[in-house]
Amino acid sequence: MFSKAITTTTQRTVVSSLLKQSKCLFTTSSKKNNFDGLYEKHKKIADVPMKTEEVMKAISENTLFTWNPSATAAASSIVMERGEGVYFFDKQGKKYIDFNSQAMCSNLGHTVPQEVIDAVDKQLKTVAYAYPCGLVTEVKAKLSLLMADLMPGDLNHFYYVSGGAEANETAMRMARLKTGRHKILARYRSYHGATLGAMGLTGDPRRWGSEPGASGIVHFMDPFPYTFSWGSTEEEICQKSLQYLREVISYEGGKNIAAIFLEPVTGTNGILKPPAGYLEGVRQICDQHGILMVCDEVMNGFGRTGTMFGFEQANNVIPDIVTMAKGINGAFIPLGAVACRDHVAAHFQKSPIGIGSTYNSHPVTLASAYAALQYFLRTDVLGNVHRMEPILQSLMEDLKKRHPTVKTFRSLGLFGTVELQKNSRGEPFVEFNGPAHPAMAQLKNDMISNGLYTLVRFSSFFTNPPLIINEKELRQGFEILDKCLTNLDKHFEK
Repeated sequence: MFSKAITTTTQRTVVSSLLKQSKCLFTTSSKKNNFDGLYEKHKKIADVPMKTEEVMKAISENTLFTWNPSATAAASSIVMERGEGVYFFDKQGKKYIDFNSQAMCSNLGHTVPQEVIDAVDKQLKTVAYAYPCGLVTEVKAKLSLLMADLMPGDLNHFYYVSGGAEANETAMRMARLKTGRHKILARYRSYHGATLGAMGLTGDPRRWGSEPGASGIVHFMDPFPYTFSWGSTEEEICQKSLQYLREVISYEGGKNIAAIFLEPVTGTNGILKPPAGYLEGVRQICDQHGILMVCDEVMNGFGRTGTMFGFEQANNVIPDIVTMAKGINGAFIPLGAVACRDHVAAHFQKSPIGIGSTYNSHPVTLASAYAALQYFLRTDVLGNVHRMEPILQSLMEDLKKRHPTVKTFRSLGLFGTVELQKNSRGEPFVEFNGPAHPAMAQLKNDMISNGLYTLVRFSSFFTNPPLIINEKELRQGFEILDKCLTNLDKHFEK
């Protein structure tokens, strides 16, 4: 072990030397597995902070990234050193305001509440793991009681998984077993997760790489297609969208359809709140045909839209199944869940659910959620969303007035997006799933350079900060956006 007298420079020299070592430990011995000296090597590496270039060298050589080509992703990645509130910092100490809550999941920000830390620590010291098939824990019981109180109607039953995609996979299985039907309807402007079944539900182009995927999934258009409109009024859009859905069901056969999956408020495909009456109409159509209505609340849930759940934007709509993750515990530890109504749960009291996993109902993750949700309630996070909502909308309106490249914006709660245009004809910089435009790449770089982090997708960027953000921080973020859009305006073609 290094003595405390060794300087940081010397420490880093030692680490760099260790990182450059070849894997001779494994090639000079005739043994299949020779781990001699490996602990000592990594004890030294563990004891000394890495420099940015050392982190990126190991990342580039030993890891793969999600979605994008790994070499491209590594080249533009930020080495995140720590987080605090709505901010995070890189290894050089540069401060970034998080305007996307990472993956729309860090709803409680980057400072873990002390009660969450204490709850996780206590759980690790008592029951760190319990086999979910035959053992239950007190924290599972307590969390389920709290969840039942948070959910409207008779959504009283919960199945705990590791994340949103697994929650949607589980909901698919449950719907098919409950109804005895195979087909599932889902919308084109949607994203439901990266596993095979969840990706099959997904309507946007991220689905293409996994095809052919899960069978029996039929996609339909939602009330807001990209290239045309169902009508000139909200009422007409709603009426024609529901009429179209009924026609799709007539083609597929209502008696063949197990479930309709939808995001109550569409997330990464546009922050689209459905027209008044749409969710109510889908509920009626499902009831007419014995189809289960499944709401994917992975992104919407726990306050993001200004209501506890996105489907509560509608009047008296209770889905049969609700999937969730992200905001359930602020994404401090991986966790997802499936909620179902009494009539769905009754089926599985007598019949097997037919799915399971090692980390189902993991007591440590459940402890994090139980504490995080109590913190959410105690500190009135939902009330803060209500207070910040009109400020967010006002700031977005100001951007539109000031910048010709801003075509339109949409937001509810702290869930927002800004659509950009390259000319007065309203043409986007990037067509749907089209090739990248250098102006959009420059916009993203400008945001990072000026200390703002968010998602830029096609010709849009998102304004989805942690739900704990205050007015001063919100305005700070928009000052950065204003500066970045001033540069983008130089690319506007009159």
